[in-house]
Amino acid sequence: MLLILLVAGPTLWVMHAESWSLGRRSPVLSYDSSQYALAARELAHTGRFATIYALPLELARHAQPPWPLALVQPGLVVLEAVAFRLAPGELKFGGRSVAQWKRPDQAEWLVIPITFTCYMMCGILLALAVSKLLRRHAPGGGDGTRMAAAGTIGLAFLLDPEAQHFGVGGFTELPFTCGLVGALALLALDRAQRRPLLYGLLLGVTGTFRLNMLWLAPALVIAATALAPREQRARVAALALLGFAIPLAPWWIYKWVAFGTPAWDLGHYAIWDGVQGRTWFTLNHLPEPPRLPQGFEAMRLIAAKILRNLPGLLLATCAGPRALWLGSLVAWTVLAREPRTLRVVAVTVLVVFGLGLLAAAAGFPWLRYAFPGRIALEAAGILALWGLIAMAPPAAITPRWAPALRIAVATLALAWGTWQTASGNAEARASSATRGVPNTQTMLQITVLLNREIPAGEPVMSNLGPTLAWCAKRPVVHLALAPEDLDACRRRLDFRHVLLVFRTPAHAWGAWSEIVAHPLDARRRPELNVVRVRRYQSADGFIFVWLELGPLGPGFASAEAPLTRVR
Repeated sequence: MLLILLVAGPTLWVMHAESWSLGRRSPVLSYDSSQYALAARELAHTGRFATIYALPLELARHAQPPWPLALVQPGLVVLEAVAFRLAPGELKFGGRSVAQWKRPDQAEWLVIPITFTCYMMCGILLALAVSKLLRRHAPGGGDGTRMAAAGTIGLAFLLDPEAQHFGVGGFTELPFTCGLVGALALLALDRAQRRPLLYGLLLGVTGTFRLNMLWLAPALVIAATALAPREQRARVAALALLGFAIPLAPWWIYKWVAFGTPAWDLGHYAIWDGVQGRTWFTLNHLPEPPRLPQGFEAMRLIAAKILRNLPGLLLATCAGPRALWLGSLVAWTVLAREPRTLRVVAVTVLVVFGLGLLAAAAGFPWLRYAFPGRIALEAAGILALWGLIAMAPPAAITPRWAPALRIAVATLALAWGTWQTASGNAEARASSATRGVPNTQTMLQITVLLNREIPAGEPVMSNLGPTLAWCAKRPVVHLALAPEDLDACRRRLDFRHVLLVFRTPAHAWGAWSEIVAHPLDARRRPELNVVRVRRYQSADGFIFVWLELGPLGPGFASAEAPLTRVR
């Protein structure tokens, strides 16, 4: 079983990486993963938690670079910093150099082994957990049946195109999913309540990768407490919560010192995206905190958003046989009386899945935010369907047909995964050709051009954001909401260069499309203070507009009047 997984996993990973044209048309680091790599590089080189990329909103609290970490969680930052720190200057094979990490486009490959390892670990962990569960609760099935069932669960995960995609970039989803699957496995194997402190530590370490664990941890701790003997439940809950807090306490202290509250995270603004006309851009691309509803009105608006987004998310999550897995898990939870441990774990999986959907509905209604809970649900749902077949009375399913039905379930799971993999690779090939970020070669050319004319360490503003900061090794502020907001941003941080890189003017957001379409007109707008305009066309079809701004006047530079722009 392990050999099959160890062969299938890398094969599927390479197929997806080739479809995505990783490192060629598609840079290794995306918008999200660049932010983690930037913070990791800063930690590896300076020993501090900081970054050289900021959204305009962050200038309201901290104007000068490097900026404290307001968007990323520390877990992946630490792992990548260790990789950057320990990696040799180059790797040699047979006396020849096969890899080196001198340039940013070379060093970005160091993040890949982390997520690839988590991709493989998730598949193997699911298979091993299923094997142990079947050995304990279905010993009469035989080793062959047990290994086939475990291999099916592991392969079903490896065939998931979303898992493959997260495995080819520096995303936090797979490390978080590894921790979540491990925690659920400890519950199912009766280990969590026996070692509550270690169980809590696992939850805390998992929480350093994604903020989701803050609302999942209570459900997981309650599950461990419910499985403990009555006289030990208070002890189990206390130790699990203590273990959860230990890895996260230094991060909470860091947030408290940097932002004045341990709960500060710019990701919280996502709940207002799509509410009363607000978007992620209007919330984060102005250098002042947004004015938001409070109290009952805020609760009403967020509840309305959740109710609006939840049905679509649920339907998308239940595509194909996933509805069958969900229904089977619910039916098994209702019908099964023993073993109690598995019933508690089944309910916990449903709760985790439901909380993941609610979080996605409250923030960005994207399926990726429900990924960890969905993976746990699908594995548990397949097991539940096998369990329902085993529970069925002989009058409904004869012993002769039960093995055939179990094989049919396994075949359905693998066939669905195979079809999903093929569809995911086709989508990756199409997406890589229409990405909104230039390819690696163009990014290198932009970097060389900037570093040739702008002094090292001087900040710039660009819609390329963290991707440009990673390649150019200089502070970058993400593009302001509109051209007229440049002055407000410069009140906080005086930058002289604005770089606009879009495929076409139509791809630029808001009023910036006019600047991209007619860059020379920017000099005719005195409020923009543009003194020089340059326009380039890249080989991969991107328009590159470089605006050089004039110096700020003395009165303007010292202005502190509050902004009144309506959003």
